Amino acid sequence: MKYFFFIIAGILFSINSFGQRKISLPFSSSYNEDATILLGIQYNVVVQSYQLQLKKDWQKHRIDYGDTDLNSLGELKSIQSKPSIGFSVGIPVDIRANENLYFTFNPSFLFFNGLGIEYQSTGAKPEWEGKSITRKQRHVINSAEGSNFNAFEFPLSVKFRSDEKILKNKFNRYRAYLIGGARYTRWIGVNGEYKGILQQNPESIAPSLVMKPGYLSWEAGLGADIFFAYFKMSPEIKFNQSFGNVFDPGHKLAQDNNSFMTPIDKGLIRNIYVSLIFQ
Repeated sequence: MKYFFFIIAGILFSINSFGQRKISLPFSSSYNEDATILLGIQYNVVVQSYQLQLKKDWQKHRIDYGDTDLNSLGELKSIQSKPSIGFSVGIPVDIRANENLYFTFNPSFLFFNGLGIEYQSTGAKPEWEGKSITRKQRHVINSAEGSNFNAFEFPLSVKFRSDEKILKNKFNRYRAYLIGGARYTRWIGVNGEYKGILQQNPESIAPSLVMKPGYLSWEAGLGADIFFAYFKMSPEIKFNQSFGNVFDPGHKLAQDNNSFMTPIDKGLIRNIYVSLIFQ
C-alpha cells in the first residue's frame, strides 16, 4: 500500500509543477482540452465474476456443519461463480504527453460489490435436495446471507487517441482511443476484521471467503472523447482480470472450520468496467 502513497505524491507533485501550465476542470470556464492536466469525475458500472480453479476430487468434499445448520450441504454437485453488478466512482487525472498520448490515474471507490460463489448440494438428504448457498467475503454465524468488503482501486493507464473527427451533427468533435494498464485493488478493513475475528471463540467464526488484502490486475479497453463547449464526455469500456489468486488459502480463517474454502485451489477476479467520464 505504501507504494501507492508514493504514486499519489508523484501525481500531486506533477500537478504542482505544471500548475503554471493550465489545469483543466470540467463544467467550468477553466476547461481546456490543451491543458497539461485534466481533472474530472468518473462513474463505473462493474460486471464482476470469479474465475475458479477447483482442487482434484472436489466433488467428494462435504460441507456439513450439522443437520440444524443453514450452511450444511453435504457432498457438492457444483461450485461456480455468481456474477453480479457493482458500482464505483472515481476522480480521473489525465496527464497530457502530446495531442495523442496521455497517462491516466483514476483512483476509485467501489462501494457496491455483489461478488459471490454458489455451492450446490447433490441432495444426499431430503432437506438438501436442490439446495444451494452463495458465499461472500463476510458472514455471521448461522446465516446464509453475507456481504462483501468495499474497496479502493488505483488504475494507472496509457491512453492512445486518434486524430480529431467531426460528429454528424457538425457541432461536436471526438477522438476514439485505446487504453491499457494495471490496477491495484485494496479491500477496506480486511486485516482489522480478520484480526478481530481470530480473537473471538473459534466456534463463533462464520465460514466466509478469505481474501488477500489486495490484488493487482491488468486491463485494456477502448472509448471515445466527445467534446462540448464546457466539458468533455468519454464513454469507455475496459476488460480487467487479476494476475494471481485473490484468495488467501494459507490464512488461519481459511484453514480452520471453513469448508467453503477447502475445495478451491485458485480464484481470479474478472471485471468489465462500463464507464462515463466527465472532464
